[in-house]
Amino acid sequence: MNAGPREISRQTLKSLESLLAAFHQQHSRHAGRDIMRKDVSPLGEIKVERTEPVATITISRPDKLNSVTRRMFESFSEQVGHLTNDPAIMAIVITGEGEKAFSAGFDLDMVRGVKGQDRHDFFKLLEKTIRLIRQAKSCFTIAAVNGYAVGFGAMVASACDFRLCSDTAGFRFPEVELAIFPGAGAASNLIHLVGSSRTKDLLLTSRLVSADEALEIGLANRVFPSAELMPKTMEFVAGLMKKDRYIMLRTKMLIDGMTGEELAEAADMEVDFEDEWLREYGNKS
Repeated sequence: MNAGPREISRQTLKSLESLLAAFHQQHSRHAGRDIMRKDVSPLGEIKVERTEPVATITISRPDKLNSVTRRMFESFSEQVGHLTNDPAIMAIVITGEGEKAFSAGFDLDMVRGVKGQDRHDFFKLLEKTIRLIRQAKSCFTIAAVNGYAVGFGAMVASACDFRLCSDTAGFRFPEVELAIFPGAGAASNLIHLVGSSRTKDLLLTSRLVSADEALEIGLANRVFPSAELMPKTMEFVAGLMKKDRYIMLRTKMLIDGMTGEELAEAADMEVDFEDEWLREYGNKS
């Protein structure tokens, strides 16, 4: 027989108390079921740390502002797929290594080198990954934005349920400036968060949005001093975990459902336009 809502709440609270204690001891080795799993690429890595019911994904290539290579992206996508479908995980925190960048986006040399069918497959995997984050049903997704979130980084953050930012964070969507169609949720997720007028501003100008402005327009939920971001993020997660899981997830589904039809229509249009762009781009490659 499954544990009832009250029992689940006690279990998750106990796990989160252990998580916070471990975090405030400067990430000392966890006990019990804590697992550190790393998937390493030649130029960087995607690190996954599980302290059930919480998992933290860290984009770790700080010498390149956590820009993402092809292999890193595939590893990130794989981990997102696993974690969003893991019943033991109630919250996924996504962050970047260091204090300068959440992620500066895809490595541009890699993007320029992807052509034809490979380019089509690449963008379809990106679209799938962003949807997995946005549509996660059994967990909450939290972006701890520790610096610049550009391109892919901004897409990931805007797909999450919550964006907690350092005061040095910034968001930028440079796709239009780079002659890349802003698909994979760049437009549809932004409209959901900040409205159509601000979405046009952010996508068509490709300008950098500061943490303070992000908070003002609804792109960020909280802003903290840089040194406090991760402790405050874990406190925020602990607060969520204290509440009844069933009620929390049903409330999330209700809120998402209230805007879901409109968002789904926008996302479908986004996919159609992206497919059209990929066909045109493929013909010129």
